[in-house]
Amino acid sequence: MIRRFTYSAKNAAAIKEFLKKIDAFSAEVPASVIEITDAVREKGDAALIDYALKFDKAAIKSLKVAPDAVKKAYSLIDKSVIKSIKTAAKNISAFHKMQKDNIKGYVFKNEGYSIEQKYVPLDSAGIYIPGGQAPLFSTVLMAGIPAITAGVKRICIVSPPRYNSEVNPYVLAAADIIGINEIYRSGGAQAIAALAYGTKTIPKVNKVVGPGNIYSTGAKKHLFGTIGIDSINGPSEVTIIADETARPEFVLADMAAQAEHINGHSVLITVSEKLADFTQTGLKNMEKDMAVNAVIIKVKSLKEAAIIANEKAPEHLTVITKNDRAVIAMITNAPAIFAGNYSPVAFGDYVAGANHILPTNGTSKFFSGLSVLDFMKHTHIIRGTKKGMQKFGPAAEKMAETETLINHKKSIEIRRK
Repeated sequence: MIRRFTYSAKNAAAIKEFLKKIDAFSAEVPASVIEITDAVREKGDAALIDYALKFDKAAIKSLKVAPDAVKKAYSLIDKSVIKSIKTAAKNISAFHKMQKDNIKGYVFKNEGYSIEQKYVPLDSAGIYIPGGQAPLFSTVLMAGIPAITAGVKRICIVSPPRYNSEVNPYVLAAADIIGINEIYRSGGAQAIAALAYGTKTIPKVNKVVGPGNIYSTGAKKHLFGTIGIDSINGPSEVTIIADETARPEFVLADMAAQAEHINGHSVLITVSEKLADFTQTGLKNMEKDMAVNAVIIKVKSLKEAAIIANEKAPEHLTVITKNDRAVIAMITNAPAIFAGNYSPVAFGDYVAGANHILPTNGTSKFFSGLSVLDFMKHTHIIRGTKKGMQKFGPAAEKMAETETLINHKKSIEIRRK
């Protein structure tokens, strides 16, 4: 489906509603997801093995991937890809190390007391790697490396055994290259439940990260509170803001790349009628070979484009304009921005170094992309003195008294007097 609009004050509300509709992500957790998570909580490993046969057509005897299976994986993959994985891992590691180096603790000092804030890594994290459409081994790097960089003590991977009843060999090799050796043959909602509740074979974790389909994502949503999660991930999407300086064939290629994702969609917002026409024609020609979900919006100004983009709050935002910095300065809702003709989303997806696990479906209004911070917590340490109680205690006592919490007041007063 390809839709085209010309933005105006009269149809602004209609375009807004249309964009909201294509971003629609059900707030309801499917009943089947709840049924699966309950079964895993009650039956543990047995439920996981049953679901592997039912959903993945995999007759497995054990859930944990043994070292010899990882070793065998190298014989099943294209050896030239190993060099690419290592190149990507190096860039991703360097970026996230810089990210970690800029997460610093500090001490706030006031008269009579101080507050120290420090950051500590999570004790454990689970990474979900989908196994449906394609072997997303790049996601192993994007989730595993920031967890390792943060200093998480225990990191494990769950992924469906859809490759001859085994986890995809590219996933196993990528995990081995970055040093993650705790891997389990389980996918879907049942894998998320195993990480949340723990089973005989799979110990529970503190947090689960990673993209997935409606079932694994629904399970993350349902089990949030039992475990921490990174964000709610729906179908992939891109929005492109472009003017006459954009290379039309580049824009078309990026929108075609987005069409490769199941249920993915792309939006072009442009001041150029010529670019809109070129893109529309190119996308129509592609519809013969693939499903294309695209929206083209012609605007009068880049300010209008920024307004629409902020409302859309896309997963990926590409800005190809004469002065991209001025446009980017107007953007408030985008977790990843690709600036200029030579910054395709696919480059960021694989080797640039920034993270590709990003909030979708408008949730970038309140979520950010995965980072080292997702695998860390901050805590503060208050060190008071009698002098501090004497100077600031009366104010706290007055507030406690007003809230009718008299023992709160007394706990300060006894130290002050």
